[in-house]
Amino acid sequence: MAGRIQDKVCIITGASSGIGEAAARLFAEQGGKVVLAARRDKTQNIVDEIKAAGGEALFVRTDVLELADIDTLVQTTLDTYGRIDVFFGNAGVGNFFAIEDMDLEKDFYYTINTFMRANWWAAKRILPHMMEQGKGDFIFTTSCAAYNGVAQGSVYSAGKAGIHSLMRAIAMGYGKYNIRANCVVPGLTTTELSPAGGAMEQMQVPYIPMGRPGTAKEVAYAALFFASDECRYATGDELIIDGGGDHLGVMYPEAAEKGIDNEGFNIGEGGTTVTLE
Repeated sequence: MAGRIQDKVCIITGASSGIGEAAARLFAEQGGKVVLAARRDKTQNIVDEIKAAGGEALFVRTDVLELADIDTLVQTTLDTYGRIDVFFGNAGVGNFFAIEDMDLEKDFYYTINTFMRANWWAAKRILPHMMEQGKGDFIFTTSCAAYNGVAQGSVYSAGKAGIHSLMRAIAMGYGKYNIRANCVVPGLTTTELSPAGGAMEQMQVPYIPMGRPGTAKEVAYAALFFASDECRYATGDELIIDGGGDHLGVMYPEAAEKGIDNEGFNIGEGGTTVTLE
């Protein structure tokens, strides 16, 4: 029996771990030809495992901050498969501390360029091919933080909100070519950025009605729905996957009382930032 996205060529950025890795494995299980874009060599191991399980996959080493890498990603996919059916813009960074302590280049531009510039450039390069073939899908991973004022995540929240606007622009401008654009919007999800038992989880779980974080695969299933033909009439939409936490009420108002402050976000090199590519 054919899979839900049988033979669709799907680029997934940030595919070396977390939601991107889960999506790559799931898309391949459902018949997709997946192109994993990431910086880390470990991504090839994921490709090898997908192939061993009978799927089709390709690793293209990609730093989404380098526009030339995105060009190579798009061209390699076209050279290999002749088309691009799905672009899942999932690569992300976490950047959480006070505005006055942030650096313009290494914090602001680093985050905004990862979220906005990279996805905009990918769309610029891919849209002409989708227009020619008369069909295509853009899916972006954003965050419930895009809807909220997150004191320690000003640029993160702004960057994610910007992706929502980019998604709507694609949906509005290219629907006539049968090209759709949608966002999956996770709340707390267990990944390298938010590990099990970490500060994010401690702060948010008490305020999530379902009482737990989401899993990367649960988010990947939402992306699979958007990538499939099961929802061809859905475009410009945002599917929230947060266990009811972020959009039903105010998150973690007692964080300070619990002793979880700015230090709780000290993750990654330099104690402030981690890249999930």
